[in-house]
Amino acid sequence: MSIRSQKRAADTYSVTSSVGAQSEVFSELAEEDEWTAIQKFNTLLHYEEQKQQMMREQERRKLIRGELDKQLKEKKERGARELEERRAYEALQSEHVMLLGQREQEKMTQHREKIM
Repeated sequence: MSIRSQKRAADTYSVTSSVGAQSEVFSELAEEDEWTAIQKFNTLLHYEEQKQQMMREQERRKLIRGELDKQLKEKKERGARELEERRAYEALQSEHVMLLGQREQEKMTQHREKIM
């Protein structure tokens, strides 16, 4: 081998050996970066899942509140309707009692007229 070829061989070895060391360092850095990226992604995913869970919970509460409001409205309407029906019934009863009283008066008046 010539000196030139020996220098090339030595350069090749030195380049290869230094590149090998750098690739190990880069490999370790790349692996750490990869794990950091995975951890960041998992954290982000966790926060997104929590956010979606909170949104679902808010939607569920909104639906429940809407249903309860609807039930309260129906209860008030039913109460108002029952009150009106009760008042109408009492008015009918009062009118009926008044008519019965008038009939009794008419019967008594007729009875008095027969006697006299």
